[in-house]
This record gives sequence, structure tokens and C-alpha cells, in this order.
Amino acid sequence: MAKLFTLHRATTDYVKIQKSTFELDITVEISSVLNKNLKPSTSINFLDHCIESLSWGLCMSIGCDVQTGKWRSTHTIAEDLGITIGAGLKHLFYEKLEKAGINLIGHSYCCLDEALARAVVSFEGRRNTFITVSDACPGGKNELVEDLLSADLVAFMEGFFQGFPATLHLDLLKGKDPHHVWESSFTALGESLRMVYAENVWRIAKNNPYYAEEGIADASLT
Repeated sequence: MAKLFTLHRATTDYVKIQKSTFELDITVEISSVLNKNLKPSTSINFLDHCIESLSWGLCMSIGCDVQTGKWRSTHTIAEDLGITIGAGLKHLFYEKLEKAGINLIGHSYCCLDEALARAVVSFEGRRNTFITVSDACPGGKNELVEDLLSADLVAFMEGFFQGFPATLHLDLLKGKDPHHVWESSFTALGESLRMVYAENVWRIAKNNPYYAEEGIADASLT
């Protein structure tokens, strides 16, 4: 069986992972140590900006390179990039969970001008994504955000939480400008993941009743 991912390198503070298909070739690098050389290059300007916002909230450097074939689909780029970043982060989170223990649960509110978003993450191996848009957030209902469809941003979130075994509740609470709404959302996601990743010796893997030998209810480690 062909491997979905190629794991080029994984340490306690760095991971490099690749997802290659007939449609896309995606390479992602993530470092928990600041590395200004790691930057997103997805071929979609607003998606690059969203990855930078995720990196800022998470306090990890994220670099990615996306190469497309003859047929270029923004939906496939967003979804598969989300899957690959999530799968890469999984390695860093599991490594720290095994050795030191992590918080496993995180939540955040983030705003940008008139926009407000809330993200709640539970890292327990159950892959779920629930996104709501309130009536006070018309910007979250726009079809287009800069050079990307809002449906593609949803696909990124859903893909991310396929690669990263956790549950996300993302609520777009306020906002007229779709750029502000989605930038707030990605920053809120990053802040929530930073809380998940925070050291918590009480929840170290060996003390966690939900943690099996193959990971937190997750038998699909790469």
C-alpha cells in the first residue's frame, strides 16, 4: 500500500513531512523554535496569510511549499495542506505528551477590529470539525475572501482536523469584513493549539487513561 505521508525528519522541536499525490506535492516544515526562514508558499495569497496567522497564534514557525499539476484546485490545495500541517503537528504534540505531558485542551477568543472568533480544541483522537456563523457575522457568510473561497477555508479546517486527531469547535461570532473574520479565526485556532501544547505533567501519556499504545485513540500514526 502506498504511504499517504513521507516523514523526512521528526525531532522534539521540528518536523518535516510531505504529502504527494497526482494532484499535489506538499511539503510542510514546523518548528517550535523560531525560524524566520520557514514561510508559507501555497500559491494562494490569502491562504499564505492565514497560515501566518495560525503560526503567530501557535507560536511555531510553519513553512510550506505547494506544487500543483496541470489542474489547479484551490479547494484541494487548502484541504490537503490542512491535512499535512495537522499530521505534522501531531508528531510534535505526541512527542511532548509522551515525555512531559501536555494540556490536551485549549480555547481562545481572538479579534481583529470588528471581527471576533472563538476556537475550542480537544486533543483526544476523535476527528471532528464543527463551524458556526452567527447572524452578527455577515463577513463569515461571504462566498469569496480575497483570492480564496470561504468554502476552501472551511475545507482547510476540516482537513487539518483529519490530520491532527482532535475536535474543533470554531464559532465566527462577529464581523463584517471577511478578511478580518477569517484572520481572527486562524489566530484563535493557533492560540487554542498553543494552550493544548502547554506542558501539563498531570496529563503525561503514562497517566492518561485514554491513551493507548498507538496514541490517543489514534491508530493511524505516520
